[in-house]
Amino acid sequence: MSAPADLVDRAAVADVVAGLAHAQDDRDWAALRGLFADEVVLDLSTHHFGRPPTTTAAADLVELARGVLAGFDCTHHAASNLVVHLSGDEARCRTHVVAYHHVPAEPGVVDHCTMRGYWQLELRKLGGRWLITRWAVLRTGPWEGSPDVYALAAARGTARS
Repeated sequence: MSAPADLVDRAAVADVVAGLAHAQDDRDWAALRGLFADEVVLDLSTHHFGRPPTTTAAADLVELARGVLAGFDCTHHAASNLVVHLSGDEARCRTHVVAYHHVPAEPGVVDHCTMRGYWQLELRKLGGRWLITRWAVLRTGPWEGSPDVYALAAARGTARS
């Protein structure tokens, strides 16, 4: 691959990573869906849910994200220190992530949660676009706040539906 083409691909992969953070925070479900291949391996084994890696349809992944995020008043996913490894039409990358989540709560109940860790992504160039084929969320530090806000947000999201 030529150096200019390599730079173009690296920039395109970086745009996908930034788009993943923005789409979640903006609750732009169409934009979120546009970042994924039709099937995605989702690995939450070290995150709050502790689920083993599973292959899921992109539409189902977006519905999962909607169900988790819809009940929060705000989220803020900050991705930084992106490292990209290209190999033809495939890419692997890792980025630091700090993800803040806030939901209104009764007095005395912790109303926020911050996760620190990484996203490890695998992407494939399909139809001229880089799409995520694997997304691992790796929590590497202790929670700040309480992960119980996920349950509060889920209940609130269900009540809003």
